[in-house]
Amino acid sequence: MFKKTLIVLAPLVLCASWQNTLGTIVDSTTQTTPKESSKQTGITQDYASKGLKETLGLGVNQAVSLLGKEGGFLNNKSVKIPLPSSMQTVASVAEKVGGKAYVDDLVQTMNTAASKAVPKTASILSDTISRMSMEDAKSIINGKDTAATTYFQEKSSKQLLTAIMPIIKESSKESKVMSSYQSLSSFAKSNQTSSSNNQLLGQASSIAKSIGADSYLPSNDEDIEEYIARKTLDGLFYMIGEKEKALRSNPLSSGSKTIQDIFSK
Repeated sequence: MFKKTLIVLAPLVLCASWQNTLGTIVDSTTQTTPKESSKQTGITQDYASKGLKETLGLGVNQAVSLLGKEGGFLNNKSVKIPLPSSMQTVASVAEKVGGKAYVDDLVQTMNTAASKAVPKTASILSDTISRMSMEDAKSIINGKDTAATTYFQEKSSKQLLTAIMPIIKESSKESKVMSSYQSLSSFAKSNQTSSSNNQLLGQASSIAKSIGADSYLPSNDEDIEEYIARKTLDGLFYMIGEKEKALRSNPLSSGSKTIQDIFSK
């Protein structure tokens, strides 16, 4: 009787086992083949959002790594922070009368401040990415080479600027940016002629006035630190965008299946 029972139950057990296996295969296929799904109904918004956040996260990591080291900004022509436009003419005049060292010093201190600030912005950038709303995630995937970065920049720049200002102020203080800024300003503005050195200072100011450049002399309330903060973010977003381009071009290099799925053609 027992043997007969086993014979009767065996097909049922085997059937149940195959059903479970089939269910596992179906679930696995549904979860791991979004590329095939995208060809028919499209990648889900959540999956697209996840992939884009991973992409931006990798971009942030690379940007912080490259820009946060010594000379990260100063030695990278693509992101090197120049003098503010309000000081370009003054700098040109200063260089002609022996003040090139003042100009070089200010450029170096600004870029050093940016590099020192960058590592401290990593958590801010990451938190901002995690809070991003991706209603238009699908269109970003099919957008231009830096579509995700551009979206990130447009949606978060104001908040990020506010968030990193304290970091920039601290970094600027460490790098003596304001001291260099004031030195160049004083050099360009001075009208004293009591000594040979002061004659150069006065000459710089006179030349500036003679060519109408005195209007470009920086005012006392010009916020050089905010300028550095904006340029720091510009540099970060540029590097993040470069990483996005690379990942779109070669998604396999990401090591992430999600990124491979959303960017593979």
